[in-house]
Amino acid sequence: MVTPGRNAPCPCGSGKKHKRCCLAPKKRKAPAPSFNYTAVYTELDQLSNSVNGLIKEGKLDEAEAVANRLLKEYPDQIDGFDRLSQVYEARGEKEKAVEYLQKAADFAASSEGFDQQSVDWFLSEINRLKKEV
Repeated sequence: MVTPGRNAPCPCGSGKKHKRCCLAPKKRKAPAPSFNYTAVYTELDQLSNSVNGLIKEGKLDEAEAVANRLLKEYPDQIDGFDRLSQVYEARGEKEKAVEYLQKAADFAASSEGFDQQSVDWFLSEINRLKKEV
């Protein structure tokens, strides 16, 4: 099994990033003091996590709208791509889910803050879904 990177979704299924959920605290790095990380994280986190709740409630149209809002309001974050893939998977639209997982993998590969493990996690999810198609 591939170990998820810090910015990959947590394997426990919470919908949070691994670094914000089950990653051992000793591996976490403190944010740079000059950046108001908490305010940005809180708003982004609430929106991102709300998609998971909406999916669990079967409100897939609302979940898709919030995921698209993530893409629009936070284009420099991976959450929109990741959440859209989850919405499409929940709908049974595996090919669209794969499309957005690929976008997430490409984003992770070209952005700072992501390691190869994060990219590999998205690629493993793509392979999993392709086997189901």
